[in-house]
Amino acid sequence: MVLAAVSDALRAILWEAIDQDPVLRPIVASQEAIVFRNPTETAKDSANRLSFWLYQVTEDEFVKNQPMLRASGRQNNGDEASHKRRDRFPPLALNLFYLATPYAPSSEADHLLLGKTMQVMYDNAIVLLRDEANQIFEELRIILCRLSLDDISRVWEALQEPYRLSVCYQVRVARVDSARTLTHARVIERAAKYGEVV
Repeated sequence: MVLAAVSDALRAILWEAIDQDPVLRPIVASQEAIVFRNPTETAKDSANRLSFWLYQVTEDEFVKNQPMLRASGRQNNGDEASHKRRDRFPPLALNLFYLATPYAPSSEADHLLLGKTMQVMYDNAIVLLRDEANQIFEELRIILCRLSLDDISRVWEALQEPYRLSVCYQVRVARVDSARTLTHARVIERAAKYGEVV
């Protein structure tokens, strides 16, 4: 759910800005024109105007080895089960890499759309994800990647497509909750047997 929520949030931010732009609004007809498909698939449909493709996912090494999270509190009912504590493993922290590629009808329109995309990403460098109760559950940072032309060209070579003007963004940190838990029990009784001394 987290990966989908991040992508949907980025698309919503982009569309809100494009929808209010009188120059770009005729080029990008709807929010559905901003797609998450790779450039090869995007080019097959002329209605697609901007590919915001998630092309790489890596683990964030700076937030590894976090402490366990308390999953449930201890109850004091007097029975043995009430003295157990269940902890949840820390979430998996991910960095998401997106390749933004415009597919407008002309090169001039490509420049306009890419420029608007970069402006929106710059102005929204911090994105807060909210749940259904409008509570913040994730803070994302959007960073323009300084990839060399060779690095970007390798991505296009892997797609077996001719190079198109594009930029890369890193979104960090998206946390995926772990489903693993660990149960601890407090020692409440100890029995010891001693042998007879002869």
